Amino acid sequence: MKTKLRVTLITDENEKFYGPGVQDLLAGIGRYGSVKEACAAMGLSYSKGRRILKHAEAVLGYLLVVRQQGGAAGGSAHLTPEAEDFMKRYQHLTDTVSEYALQQLHLFFP
Repeated sequence: MKTKLRVTLITDENEKFYGPGVQDLLAGIGRYGSVKEACAAMGLSYSKGRRILKHAEAVLGYLLVVRQQGGAAGGSAHLTPEAEDFMKRYQHLTDTVSEYALQQLHLFFP
């Protein structure tokens, strides 16, 4: 038996701003160097991906992605150091919560 948890960060006003989807989007931007390609890989529209990023950045108060507008050569995007740090801390939180939940599962359902 296992547990499956989803850690979503919310504001004090109960507004979602960061979870597995945003984490995956940022990871994709890091991998592809493009917001558009990261969105496409997730099956997410580019406009929705931009909205999600803009909202998370507004709540956090800093940029997560630096974008270079395209043109004939195409644009690019890369993660800020703050984004990379936030992603690591979010992953650590998720891993810690999952580990704790599994320990508790074995206590409640031996």
